[in-house]
Amino acid sequence: MIKNIAIFVLIFCSIAYATPKNWIEKHTNIEFIWVPSGCFIKGCLPKDKDCYFDEKPPRKVCVKGFWISKHEITVKQWRKFVQETSYKPAKKELWGCVDTAKPQFKQTEDDPVVCINWYDAKAFANWLSKISGIKIRLPKEIEWEYACKGAQNRLFSCGDDIDGNKANFWSGFGGKWGKDKFKFTAPVCFFSPNPLGVCDLSGNVWEWMEDWYSIPNIPSLKNKKVIKGGGWESQKKFLRCSARKSILPERNYDTVGFRLIAIK
Repeated sequence: MIKNIAIFVLIFCSIAYATPKNWIEKHTNIEFIWVPSGCFIKGCLPKDKDCYFDEKPPRKVCVKGFWISKHEITVKQWRKFVQETSYKPAKKELWGCVDTAKPQFKQTEDDPVVCINWYDAKAFANWLSKISGIKIRLPKEIEWEYACKGAQNRLFSCGDDIDGNKANFWSGFGGKWGKDKFKFTAPVCFFSPNPLGVCDLSGNVWEWMEDWYSIPNIPSLKNKKVIKGGGWESQKKFLRCSARKSILPERNYDTVGFRLIAIK
């Protein structure tokens, strides 16, 4: 079984990538990258020493093509939403945050917005769907992991391993490693995009998923949402494509933001 999975993933990772196909939503200038339909192995394998129980068992799944935002939604893009809608969050539990979209540290307008809970992210997606006339939502976990593994499946060394020259994450109390000079968030796409043309799937901020958290073969309790990708405070093992965490949807963290999926 494991041998078959290894062969499948190696073939999947060897696919040649063409020039990324993009589309820009005119009202917000959010750039979306096309991710074509395909199949992949979701979850991690026993050879992954950092594998957690909720990433098992590995299983082949197939995904329809979709558009994913090139990077996380930025401070500037969030402010545009608030200015145009006078949005007032109905729920918030602040963890490391002064207020919604306001961490205790300084950010530029090109940094990923944080201190956004799941309901806030959904409100942004619903607003953009309405003004663009296109179905826009948060990523499903399967879509996000597919976009991540499609370009770099670290279980089989498909592409370079993550280090401080490729992502923003916790690299010791000095907070510096290679290009990663950031103690907190970094401007989006400061680090090079992956071969699909997508930035920051690993590191910078955790990202809200559409899904309720569940464990394979165990029904969802539907009280926590999935986050993926790792953030500026994360150890390297949490930047793996299959890594996942669960948090309450009403909580605002200074380490969590979001990106979007468009279905055209």
